[in-house]
Amino acid sequence: MNLYAKDFGNSNNFSAGFADAVSKLNSGDILSFENIEYHFYKDFSQRREIHMSNTDSLRNPNKYFGMILENLDDITIEGNGATFIIHGDICALGVLNCKNITLKDFTIRYHSPSVIEMKVQQIHKKKVVFSVPENTFYNISGKTVEFYEKSPFSERIYWKYINDENSSIQVIHSGSNVFRVNNDKGVFHNVKGIKALGNNKIEIEYSSKPKFIEGAVYAITQDKNRNTSGVFVNESENVKAKRLNINYLQGFGWLSQMCGDISFEECNFVPSENHRVSSFADLIHISSCKGRVDIKKCLFEHPHDDAINIHGVFLRFKEKLDSKSAVFEFVHDQQGGYSAFHEGNKVKFYYRDSLEAMLGEYTVKQAIDYIDGKSVSLTFEEELPKNIETIYDGQNNIVIENVTYCPDVEISDCRFEAIPTRGILCTTSGKARIWGNSFSHIYMAHIYISNDANEWYESGPVRDMEIYSNSFYKDFDDSLKKSESPVILIEPITLGGKIKAAVHRNIKIFSNNFENKKVYPIIAEGVENIGIYSNVFKGKSKIKLKHYTTQTNRDE
Repeated sequence: MNLYAKDFGNSNNFSAGFADAVSKLNSGDILSFENIEYHFYKDFSQRREIHMSNTDSLRNPNKYFGMILENLDDITIEGNGATFIIHGDICALGVLNCKNITLKDFTIRYHSPSVIEMKVQQIHKKKVVFSVPENTFYNISGKTVEFYEKSPFSERIYWKYINDENSSIQVIHSGSNVFRVNNDKGVFHNVKGIKALGNNKIEIEYSSKPKFIEGAVYAITQDKNRNTSGVFVNESENVKAKRLNINYLQGFGWLSQMCGDISFEECNFVPSENHRVSSFADLIHISSCKGRVDIKKCLFEHPHDDAINIHGVFLRFKEKLDSKSAVFEFVHDQQGGYSAFHEGNKVKFYYRDSLEAMLGEYTVKQAIDYIDGKSVSLTFEEELPKNIETIYDGQNNIVIENVTYCPDVEISDCRFEAIPTRGILCTTSGKARIWGNSFSHIYMAHIYISNDANEWYESGPVRDMEIYSNSFYKDFDDSLKKSESPVILIEPITLGGKIKAAVHRNIKIFSNNFENKKVYPIIAEGVENIGIYSNVFKGKSKIKLKHYTTQTNRDE
């Protein structure tokens, strides 16, 4: 059955109307929109206490959603070219505990993105004139600019920050070249005075002559406070995104967490007209998902961080309770708060100092989450490994991964352009195929394969990966900032920083075109059975490998 958005409220304020329409949906229904703008305001958004991986979720447990699909099966959101305008620092769309959801033919755009874009219009001695996009709101006092967005209904402040507080870096967009700089080389360093010039222009006087790039956009975000994600798909299965235009995503990006079978087809992650930034951080982020992840015929441009990141999560051993039970903890400060294990899931144990796996898999019998403590008590069907309490360099040396949530991945026919960090990060023990893509103006590695038990704790030893028929253009302008990252980087991260044995296995890199200037096309460490052949190199052709031909396992 078709339900029509026009029957549920005014498109100028559609938050309540969307909730009403969703409450009427039954399995198999389609919610159909018109080719117009629909506005969603934080004032009228639905709120949930829910946690999101890779965000500062424990500091921000209450999330606001412009739209929510929850506990629904077999539903289609048919946009018909609609544009969803989001007002406030909220999650535009949540898909929570759903099955068989199709999202197609609409645009997500934020009215006032919280990434501040300051374009260098003119440099005269120690003074610089910056312009900011329309709907960038600010107050100036002395040496500070307070950026904000507020409700047109209540005057309530949705979000605000002064200068570059809660920010560790700025991203420079100079044409198609995009790269990061520390704040001490950014817009609000060494400021002598600030004044408004009108027409969305700000003049800043510096204590010494600045070294900015005329015409470039300096993008500033509160990366130390990722309060939400722009789209959040949680504990859901078979969610399809088709022909979507994503102009901006608040907080983190499009995050899928503990899901199965996620796909994107013909989706464009690009900034809107008169903007240069398409996301507060990553664009597509897949954390601990299972089944398949398919990303096909998509375009990725100008995020503030990575284009695609696919990984699992390592939890560190904390305390043994009995022969079959132990407590494990999330370690990174942007992890935790959600259920990472379910009854019947399979788990593997790894040594942090080498990322070697212990023999066998373990079956979860019971999981008890301690959300505030960022930990979980797990009881297994089997006896715990004998070496579970081993110490290395004064730290607990064992981590676990939920291997039930390691997807097969296919990324094909996509284009990656103007990325300040990495194009694709992919660490999964499932079957992974990355083919037919083009990469250009990417500052760091175009493809990065890690597996990290010491910093981000993003897991995934690769077991079957092919990278083929891609075009890699390392055409970054070195006169702006020299890039030394290889095109493809395979670099496990261990406690202690040394690779002692093979971590990844069975990686093939073939039939690719590399235009890589003076950087290495491929650097790989800790790989067993890596095949590199039939590639064409224009630029440096030397490949740097440090891999192993045997795999060892420690006694349990």
